[in-house]
Amino acid sequence: MEDFTNKKEMKELMVPIKHKKICDNCRGNGYLNVVDNQNLTQVKQCWICESEGEIKNYDQEEVDTFIWNYYFNKRLH
Repeated sequence: MEDFTNKKEMKELMVPIKHKKICDNCRGNGYLNVVDNQNLTQVKQCWICESEGEIKNYDQEEVDTFIWNYYFNKRLH
């Protein structure tokens, strides 16, 4: 019976959503043209987005609310 109530509570929790944004460093390409000190152009993977072209972040307020509801709020009830 306890498992059923836990599953019901899990459905009621709002899981944080990832927000996607185009990487400003590589402009969504995932790669950069880098000119070294010998004036040679080299193609490098973007280190900001890890060559995905998008930056995925969670909204901090949503994460804090999720943690509060999942761990702390259920202890109070």
